[in-house]
Amino acid sequence: MTDEILLMKRLSEGDPKAFAVIFSQYYKGLVLYCNSFIPDIDECEDIVQNMFVELWENRSHLKVNSLQSFLLRCVRHDCLDAIKHHKIVENYSSRFVQSVSPYIGSDDNYLLYNELEQIVTGILDRLEPKSVAAFKMSRWDGKKYDEIAKLTNVSRRTVEVRVTRVVKQLREQLRKYFPNI
Repeated sequence: MTDEILLMKRLSEGDPKAFAVIFSQYYKGLVLYCNSFIPDIDECEDIVQNMFVELWENRSHLKVNSLQSFLLRCVRHDCLDAIKHHKIVENYSSRFVQSVSPYIGSDDNYLLYNELEQIVTGILDRLEPKSVAAFKMSRWDGKKYDEIAKLTNVSRRTVEVRVTRVVKQLREQLRKYFPNI
């Protein structure tokens, strides 16, 4: 029996030492591989760590011929998912800003801006506080997702999901006032 097959057998039986060996053997290389898709090394580390969490959680169901090939496929899949998610977030954010900016761009629209601010504040008050906090840090304070993740002690992906939820809710609620959003 090869070392890899023995490791997978021990992993499937719930041996934490086998998991630790697999983690230490593959982690660094998988982060570097992930970095060939995604330039942010912190995000790459999050992706690989999440992949290892899933590996542990699904250990009893795995039927793998080559552990290395399996791990590379998992990381590639997670990277592609992250890239798609980034594109969706960017698309929503840019469309929201473009559709609202004509209404807040001049002194003549001061009253409309104040009204819009009250509407947005009212919407945010009804949403989940952790998501709103992440949204405000991202959009109002200009913090990057990685900074927010460290400040709030959650993963970068969690921050992305929270901010995306708030942006989606804002868009849905603001359609009542601005149909082009």
